[in-house]
Amino acid sequence: MSAVSRQVSVVDRRSCAGVSLIEVIVFIVITAVVVVGLVAGMSGAVRTAPVPREMHQGLQLAQGRMELILAQRSLPAGFAGFTAATFDPCAPPGGAQEACLAPTNYTVVAPCFYTGAGTCAFGAANTCMGGLVDYKCVRVRVTGPGGATLAELDAMVANY
Repeated sequence: MSAVSRQVSVVDRRSCAGVSLIEVIVFIVITAVVVVGLVAGMSGAVRTAPVPREMHQGLQLAQGRMELILAQRSLPAGFAGFTAATFDPCAPPGGAQEACLAPTNYTVVAPCFYTGAGTCAFGAANTCMGGLVDYKCVRVRVTGPGGATLAELDAMVANY
């Protein structure tokens, strides 16, 4: 056998060799450390996040009430009949319909109607399009178990 053929056979064996046991163990250890860090971070975020089911329920309630309110604008009286006294179909005396009821532990706070530089009963001072008379604003807030605010929606109705 010549020297050239010996070098080729040594190189061929090295290029065909697999990974050693030490390399596999190091890979497993590094992967385990990364996975443990990711799981710890995610579990901390999940623990401090609000309950998704409650938030989803609150948002659905707020959207449902807002849809009922915005539908009042399309009644025959139109924009002129959309006033603080008539905007909420769930307000007494007509609020007994099923669409106005909220599940146990949830409350749709009495929606707020304002124009110009009005103020809601909840929240800071609000401005509805800088006081232009062709705009009216509505805010709906839903609280859940424990009285925490789960959702708050604002809508602006224009006279077009």
